[in-house]
Amino acid sequence: MKENIQEIAHQIFFEICEKKPMNFDLFFIDQLSFPKIDYEPRMTVYFPMPRQVQGMQVIQGNAFIDTEIPQETIFTLFFAAVCHAAGHAKVTDFKKYKDWMKGKNKKRAFETFEFIEDIRVNDFLKNNFPEYYSEIIKIDKFFNIINEKKDSEDKKKQSKKIFSNKFVGHIKEFREEIKEKILNIDSEDKEKFIEIANIIYESSNILTDQRLPYADHFAHPKRIENWNKNIIIKTEGTYQKVVENLRDIWIDQLKRREKVKKKYGGITEDLEFDKIDFAPENIGEYLRLKNATHMFLKKMSSQIKMTPNVMDEGMVEDEGMLNMQLAIQRVAAQNNRIQVFEQDDYRRVEEEWAIVVDTSSSMRLKFDEMKKFAICLGEAANEVNSKNGKWGFFTFNNNFSIVKDHYEKFDQSSKSRIGGIEVKGLSFIADAIKLCSRILERENVERRYIFLITDGQALGTLDADKKMIEAVQDAKRKGISVVVIGMPQGITKIFTMSMPYEGLKKTVAKFLNAYMILAGDEL
Repeated sequence: MKENIQEIAHQIFFEICEKKPMNFDLFFIDQLSFPKIDYEPRMTVYFPMPRQVQGMQVIQGNAFIDTEIPQETIFTLFFAAVCHAAGHAKVTDFKKYKDWMKGKNKKRAFETFEFIEDIRVNDFLKNNFPEYYSEIIKIDKFFNIINEKKDSEDKKKQSKKIFSNKFVGHIKEFREEIKEKILNIDSEDKEKFIEIANIIYESSNILTDQRLPYADHFAHPKRIENWNKNIIIKTEGTYQKVVENLRDIWIDQLKRREKVKKKYGGITEDLEFDKIDFAPENIGEYLRLKNATHMFLKKMSSQIKMTPNVMDEGMVEDEGMLNMQLAIQRVAAQNNRIQVFEQDDYRRVEEEWAIVVDTSSSMRLKFDEMKKFAICLGEAANEVNSKNGKWGFFTFNNNFSIVKDHYEKFDQSSKSRIGGIEVKGLSFIADAIKLCSRILERENVERRYIFLITDGQALGTLDADKKMIEAVQDAKRKGISVVVIGMPQGITKIFTMSMPYEGLKKTVAKFLNAYMILAGDEL
């Protein structure tokens, strides 16, 4: 069983679209009301997650009392959103419409595009995933009834509807003709798509005001005034089994997250963070970062793992496979403690790491590059501490976000959160150091490190530099080494070690040397 519904959603999405995760960005956002798709520069899908509002769970414009039956409806809608977006990933080519949209009314042009492509997505799901499609059609019919009922309650709309009833049959027939034409177009025939788009765009009868909640629509309301409350949608078969699995895992996932957040909440009372949360997930960005840095990932992980951090009664014999990189470093540094022969079992004791990355707005210019170093450091931390150590990965601005808790596995969810890191907000550096210190001091571990990635611009608090100095000094008094990466020269003398960010290659080399010195000083 998968550990969270994001992982299940990823799996379903890519099984349907049959494409590589690196080509997409998938975000799961709890402050979003409706699904959203951006098609450039690459397809990016934003899925709304269930969230609490005034004691109710809400998703896609629907509000539910937190009981078992509505939970199934929540994930019926969530699952439909995943299937629909995956269908777009499979069949939709936005580039066909890009030039056509120029100069046109943006709302109507996008509604035309959505009308055409939603028909193609439904046809794809019908032919390739009929067990999903048959249940999604039930959702469509359910909300069509709700929308018709809302229309009938509006007297003005009702009067218009009475007048237009004479033409209903003609409009339905016209839509069916258009639908048939769309499905008969060769997927590579751009001219035919533009031809049909012009017909739809100019027609006042084809497009409707009805919006399915699980589908991305340009005209979805930004602010919801009238929630659909306590609706129940029942599904069957394979679709229902997936929904039940999502529901059960979500309940367990919420319990685990609340337990973790409660643990952090108990040590943040005097800090200025607005909230403690989990970083959003984006597996596609993580995979792209890993692909771009794989050589440095391997180098950092292997060399840190081979660095001894405990003194034995005698030196290890010079036997084993010679590592030329370490041999060169040993000669250059004139440090005989650097072990140049690869052993089956390296002399290491337990360490505890806290990697914390500044994601405030001031980091924007350097962040794409510095995020590459952060992923290298995270992978190295997992390699070094997987057997006999603990490590955590966090980000901060005016919020403190958990990427990986010290007691979590470095699984797809944690890796996806690295990919989902975004730059925004203020920079509470001092509070980030304080909180990481409190996390590390809870464990009786001899070697503890905070690896802080920041540009040093502490914005949003009074006396920020003074507070940062005090936080670093307090950490060092607790026996915690604070290493900063990316901060310009100046105030850096307060840290255990510091280094500027000079590109991935140089920074990885400097960090490896710094870590060897730190480990050697503690022998």
